[in-house]
Amino acid sequence: MEDSERFINALITGDEKITKEVYTKLFPKIRSFVCKNRGDSQDASDVFHDGLMYIIVTQKEKRTEIKSLEAYLFVVCKNIWKKTLKNQVIKTDTHTLVDKEEELSTFMVEQELFDFYIEKFDLLSGNCKEILSSYFNGLSYEEILTEYAYASINTVRQRVFKCRTKLIKLIKEDKLFLKLKKWQ
Repeated sequence: MEDSERFINALITGDEKITKEVYTKLFPKIRSFVCKNRGDSQDASDVFHDGLMYIIVTQKEKRTEIKSLEAYLFVVCKNIWKKTLKNQVIKTDTHTLVDKEEELSTFMVEQELFDFYIEKFDLLSGNCKEILSSYFNGLSYEEILTEYAYASINTVRQRVFKCRTKLIKLIKEDKLFLKLKKWQ
């Protein structure tokens, strides 16, 4: 059995020995990230715990294949930490109380939407994924033209437009999107 699957099963069943192995192998990377981004070891511990809880809850609800627990957990923890930083209130004379359960449930919904988007993004052709990744990461049409050796700026614009249209179509055709649309 692959490490990722073994670790996930151990987390779900509460196997302490393997859970300690998860902490030993995966926590240092999370701690390093949080500490490099305006956090401390306690923040890293909280983020790591919240990330594991998210994975346990979502995997208990519906098992999905996670090819690399390390990579997946890192993305989940990174998103939790970014959200934490975004929501931090500048400390003054008053203290703001934060409801951890509400914050975690909001994060879980946002993470599920992100996972849904990634699932649809992965259905695109390799070329579309490369073009859209470059475009969404802020590359200009001129930079994309140079990087992928397209004939003209118009060709780049058309390619980005077609790939975005295909992604939007994949998202809108999914049953989950239709459910989300009804909630609004």
